[in-house]
Order: sequence, then structure tokens, then C-alpha cells
Amino acid sequence: MTNQPYAASTGAPVSKTKWIVQLVISVLCFFNIITIVLAILGLTKADTDLATANKYYKWGWIAYIIWAVLVIGVNLLLLLTGAFTASFETY
Repeated sequence: MTNQPYAASTGAPVSKTKWIVQLVISVLCFFNIITIVLAILGLTKADTDLATANKYYKWGWIAYIIWAVLVIGVNLLLLLTGAFTASFETY
């Protein structure tokens, strides 16, 4: 019996592709810091605690969707109220 406190399951190594994709998308689209943190936590936990890493992955996408809806909603509200107009008067 080996004494490995952080030994993963005896299966194949875990592919970290989904956390990397989540990290790249959250950086490039809407720059959601919460999703970035959760993706990094998932990447670090994937080898030692896969269940927790999958929870971080799930909650990362939930936070990303909430953030995207808020960003789009605020921009739509600003667009409809005329905040992006560049009209001014010169005398």
C-alpha cells in the first residue's frame, strides 16, 4: 500500500480541457472575474478532487450566464436611454 495523500482515482488522468475552455471564454467574452477564479480553482482541483472541480465548473458557467445577461441588459438599457449619443451644441 502506498502512502499518497493526494492520490487521484486509479483511472486515467483527468483531461482539463473544459476548464481551459471556460477560462479562455470568460477572459475573451465579457471578462467575468468570478468565472475566471472558478475556472482556475477547477484546474487546480481536477487532479486531487474531481467532484469539487466539477462543481466549480458548473458554478462557473452559471456565474458566466448571469454576468452576460447583466452586461447585455445594462448595455441595452443605456442604448435605449440615449447614453451613447454624441450630440452636443456649439455656440
